[in-house]
Amino acid sequence: MTMKMKNLNFILILFASVFLVNFLGNQFYTSIDLTEDQRYTITQPVEQMLGEVENEIFIRVFMTADFLPADFKLFKKSIAEKLDDFKSASTRVNYIFEDPNKGDEDLIQSRGMALRQMGVRPLRVGKDQQGKDVYVFPAALIEGKDTVVVNLMVNDTPGADEQTVISNSISLLEYNLARGIYQASRMEQGIVAFLEGRGELEAGYVSDLDRSLRMKGYAVGRLPIDEIEIIDPQVDVLVIAKPRERYTPMDKFKIDQYVMQGGSVVWLVDRLSAELDSMLILNRYTPWDYPVELEDMLFKYGFRIKPNLIMDMECSDVKLVDGSIGDAAQMSQYPWYFHPLVRPFSDHPIAKNLDRVQMRFASVIDTIVTKKANTKKTILLRTSDKTMLKYSPIDLNFEFLREEAKPEYFNEQHLPVAVIAEGEFVSAFEHNATQQMRDVLERRGLQQLKRSMNAKMLVVGDGDIVRNDFDEATGNIRSLGFDRTTGYTYGNKDFLMNAIEYMMDDSGIIQAKKREVKLNLLDCTRAQSEKSKWQTINIVFPLVFLICFGLIYMYLRRRRNEM
Repeated sequence: MTMKMKNLNFILILFASVFLVNFLGNQFYTSIDLTEDQRYTITQPVEQMLGEVENEIFIRVFMTADFLPADFKLFKKSIAEKLDDFKSASTRVNYIFEDPNKGDEDLIQSRGMALRQMGVRPLRVGKDQQGKDVYVFPAALIEGKDTVVVNLMVNDTPGADEQTVISNSISLLEYNLARGIYQASRMEQGIVAFLEGRGELEAGYVSDLDRSLRMKGYAVGRLPIDEIEIIDPQVDVLVIAKPRERYTPMDKFKIDQYVMQGGSVVWLVDRLSAELDSMLILNRYTPWDYPVELEDMLFKYGFRIKPNLIMDMECSDVKLVDGSIGDAAQMSQYPWYFHPLVRPFSDHPIAKNLDRVQMRFASVIDTIVTKKANTKKTILLRTSDKTMLKYSPIDLNFEFLREEAKPEYFNEQHLPVAVIAEGEFVSAFEHNATQQMRDVLERRGLQQLKRSMNAKMLVVGDGDIVRNDFDEATGNIRSLGFDRTTGYTYGNKDFLMNAIEYMMDDSGIIQAKKREVKLNLLDCTRAQSEKSKWQTINIVFPLVFLICFGLIYMYLRRRRNEM
């Protein structure tokens, strides 16, 4: 074989190899994750969930635009990389990016209106070359057995800049997308029931949480305790929101046997009857113990809500009338220590990336060692390091606001106000179930359970954590966590939504929420101050290198010729 033929064969083999590698690369997606935080590796529960998806999942991401700032380009790239990872784990997952700014004005307006109605808020990211505003809708529309809208931009840090918000959003991409796929692909809705009949908050005062749960695809209802013999175990999460009347032994037995069957309960309980509205009317107020009689039951499960009220220097404000100008009342704003702003002190998925939570007349929770039970307790929310406790009986008034608070009196710190327990609970009626209680179970063909299956229980020492207010002028529902004095919305809804989703999550995908992606973001201030320095280095250094290389090359060539 001639040299020419050998060269031709080599070129043909080379082209065939390149073609084959490109073909295989287009057909199969894979990657090797060498990052320290394993940002390109899907968590095991998410990978398992994707492998079990039976129906086709199609995802539309409304992020494409002709113009995107650098931070949003990074965000878009991260979304595409995460969805590519999902595609590699399941062939049933496909996606596209759609530009919400494409088309005529009518199409853009109608598309934007439809997305807003789904709960997606647009973001203006700049202007195009014609000076026209460019918007993106940082959300994914996930279509499967059901259609789910997932907001991908997460802003849980008050006062955070754009880079921090995008960094947090990238950290939560896997969880948010996986949760949306899980909801869009499952046949059955999760069921959340608000117990009623013992003075719990009326439907209107929990309507914002109710609405948010429904938007996530959950079935939400009210469960009158007097009209049922047992609580159906098909209820995934039972919410007991600020009871104020006595629970009978039969009431507690119904709840207990629901827990024994593996049910999850959210206890939002006020120990004392303190209300700001009553104080504003009477100027003085002495709270009493609500006669709910749940103490023995909660104690058996490993909790005790203490008969005290928390005062904290990290708190929200209240406006009070402290004078008048003519006929108009003069209002001043004071720190209201009985409305503490509590913080997450845990990396638990419920508390991860959570803003402060506003509480109103909250009490401390003690955890009790339960020898027979096999439960793991985690403190989710604590007070600040400047806390004071008031024990019942308490004379509540506004007089202390006239004087400056003395920090030395606030000598308690990091007291627990929200605790979750997971595992096997021992029945509160292990030895004292009455014949009437057993008869109820027998009529249903059931036996009394004295030890639970795997169950979850969240106890919060404040019933108002779930209560939304109403706009005085319009009567419209205010967002849960909204503070009318400051106009700021705290993390109450995020906390409760996280808790309910965690309790309902049998797949374990919420573990992805614990992932923290560390991005090496550009220091814009330093970049601007050192702009000239780096421009000079980037221009001069390559030229100097080329000149030196040319001189050395000419020198060596001349020496070789001389030889």
